[in-house]
Amino acid sequence: MSLKEKVMEKLKTVYDPELREDVVKLKLVYDLDVDEENGVVNIKFRPTVENCPVGLQLAIAIKKAILSIDGVKKVNVKVENFIWAKETEKFLKALDE
Repeated sequence: MSLKEKVMEKLKTVYDPELREDVVKLKLVYDLDVDEENGVVNIKFRPTVENCPVGLQLAIAIKKAILSIDGVKKVNVKVENFIWAKETEKFLKALDE
């Protein structure tokens, strides 16, 4: 199984607590780019609504889920269509430190 396939499978374990569906089925994650050689994953995340109350929680869960995969060394999550997108991305980057 490729690293990209592992990432997609792992993302199916991240659930939106309000809708009780995974982020893949809800199409909240997209533009997945995986550098298999260096273990770098880039992905975009869009919460269900612009002011989603669990947007930050979901972004963190997505990043942590991907980081838990063997072979993944770095995860960049780009947050879109969310009123706290910049703050969320800043928080996610701080998790790397």
